[in-house]
This record gives sequence, structure tokens and C-alpha cells, in this order.
Amino acid sequence: MYIRRLNLYQYIMDANPMPRGKLDFRLILISVLISFLYVMGVGFLLNSLGRDPGGYQSEHKNMAESIAVAILLAPPLETLISQMIPYLIIDLFKERLQQWFMHCYIIVSALFFAFAHTYSNGYVLAMYVPGIVLAYSYARSKQQHRPAFLTTMLIHLLYNTLVLAWNYFLADA
Repeated sequence: MYIRRLNLYQYIMDANPMPRGKLDFRLILISVLISFLYVMGVGFLLNSLGRDPGGYQSEHKNMAESIAVAILLAPPLETLISQMIPYLIIDLFKERLQQWFMHCYIIVSALFFAFAHTYSNGYVLAMYVPGIVLAYSYARSKQQHRPAFLTTMLIHLLYNTLVLAWNYFLADA
């Protein structure tokens, strides 16, 4: 008997396909939500175990500098380094990888993304799943002929905005 695996994320994303060339705001919002909830859960778990989850500790006391680094500078640079370049390199081997292309790309891209966040060992581990989400969104956007770089950068930008808002306004409340 054939048992089909339920993939809720895929079901939601395929429920109402969008036209080519347009941003998929559902993908963006769901990706931001998954990444944010996962990282908050890991942070809560590590804090409850008495471990410091680490994370970006700004040497800048000024919020404007934190916004410039985390929201304006990091998303385009990290999307270029962690999603676009690995995709272009692994795409050279697409014929040889065949059905394994997407898996290889997502693993490599997520590792690039995680190791770009070496603030602590816990933070590297915590950033692997958001790296998977970003890699998946990039590859899915490429396959559907949508603006992959912009989609992935917006996910990262919104995620960083949520984290900054959490750290500056809600964490101490």
C-alpha cells in the first residue's frame, strides 16, 4: 500500500499558485513565521537549560547602526553568499545530480548560512533551519520563475526586523 507523506507546507504553497514573475507573499510570510518561531523556540529551550543561545551582539549601542547592519546590509549580502552563489555552483552539476539537486543545494546553502552566523555554537545550530527555509524559498522561486533573490532577501529582512523588534522592545518587557 502506498502511503503518502503529508507535507502541510507544500500543500499550503500549492493551493493557489501565483503567476510567474510575481513575488509570492505567502511564501515570504510563512517562511518568516517558521524561521522566527523556530529560533525563538530554540532560544527558549537553551535559556531554560541554562545555556546562552548567543546571537548577534551589536557593538553598536545605537539602534540606527543595528538597523543598518541587520536589516539593510546583511540580507542582500547573505542572500548573495548563502543562496545565490551556492545555487549557481550546484546548478553546474544539475544533470549529474538529477533528483538530488534540490537536496544538495538546500544542505549546502543552509550550511553556508549557518556558518555565516558564528556568534556561538548554539547560534550556528539555531541558524541551520532558517538557512533551510531560505534555501528552499530561493530554489522554489527559481523553479517557478519568480524573483528568487528578492524573495529570499525580503524573508531575511523581515526576519531580522522581527528579531530586532523582539530584542529591543519585547524581550525586556
